[in-house]
Amino acid sequence: MGAPSRKTSMDVKQEVLDIPRALRETLGKGRPEYEALVRKTRWGDGPIYVVGNGPSFIAGLAAAYSIEALLGWPVVVRPTSVFKAYSLAALRPRSILLVISPSGEGEETLETVQAARSRGATLLTVTHNSTSPLAQAADGVFLVRPGEESQWGVKQAILDQTAVAFISLIAARVLRRHHPQLDVLEQEFEKLPGSVEWVLTQMSDAAFSLAEGLAGAGGFSIVGAGFYHPTALQAAFEVERLAGLHAEGFEVSEFSQGAKRASRQEEPVVFVSGSRCRLKKKVHQAAAQARTAGAKIFSLTDAEDRELAERSLIALLVPPLTEMTGSIVTHVLLAWMGYQIGYRQRHESKAAERKDHAKQP
Repeated sequence: MGAPSRKTSMDVKQEVLDIPRALRETLGKGRPEYEALVRKTRWGDGPIYVVGNGPSFIAGLAAAYSIEALLGWPVVVRPTSVFKAYSLAALRPRSILLVISPSGEGEETLETVQAARSRGATLLTVTHNSTSPLAQAADGVFLVRPGEESQWGVKQAILDQTAVAFISLIAARVLRRHHPQLDVLEQEFEKLPGSVEWVLTQMSDAAFSLAEGLAGAGGFSIVGAGFYHPTALQAAFEVERLAGLHAEGFEVSEFSQGAKRASRQEEPVVFVSGSRCRLKKKVHQAAAQARTAGAKIFSLTDAEDRELAERSLIALLVPPLTEMTGSIVTHVLLAWMGYQIGYRQRHESKAAERKDHAKQP
């Protein structure tokens, strides 16, 4: 891929900078709607099935971590085509099918929905389009409010990750016994738009430094565990689209055990984690192994995760947060880094063009 155009770079910047506003609107207006739908839904005893395509499938992984951690319910996540081909037979009357689809359209999605309804499943959707065919067919809609159309998908992905986590918190509040950890999460979600604003304003220079450290590489890996796993996958997708660099996301165990690692020892590795990540020791071990193999280690974590920070050439330190909200803030910072890489490449490309032009007789 070539360097992004100036228009592309500016569009991405505006989209990322709009995330705090979109978070405030989605969380503020969504809360009473989400709570009413949670109370209305008959949840049943079986697993919750979650389907989505591309970034929506990754949001489904975030939903699984959130629902299982806060509610203790098993979750099955599948791409739409895989679910349609293999998992429809598992549905029973009153099974819950949660479809994540920003547009609420797509022939395959709608065919899957109709097949699920014919089996008596309860259909819920996380969508940005309340008038779409999917929303019209659903028993309940968790509406996400991005505002202006999310052209590059960065804002869309972060809002979907936030929405599924917030829905899980609300469901735990309504359906489970009170636990002090829910109060902590409640406070963090209230402050989340402000936390994102802080990252975008106060950590811009740090994101640019990390971008400079990665921009010259042919490619790199992003590795996360727990709630940071979907963040790593989505950020790799965004960096590749927005900056034209090959990036690959990994769950930490997959990264540590993968046979392909030997051929990538010279590539940088970005670890995303936090001091409150339940799998942080696995992340530390993977970072130590990668460093021993000769990889350049970078990290996004918090100031209390000293072991990971000390193993890194560059460590971007966000405020200490729980995994659920910390992974969202980290996602925003990685998206900002992707924009910075694209911005840097655009300027280098322009400089090279001017230099070539100056050489011409």
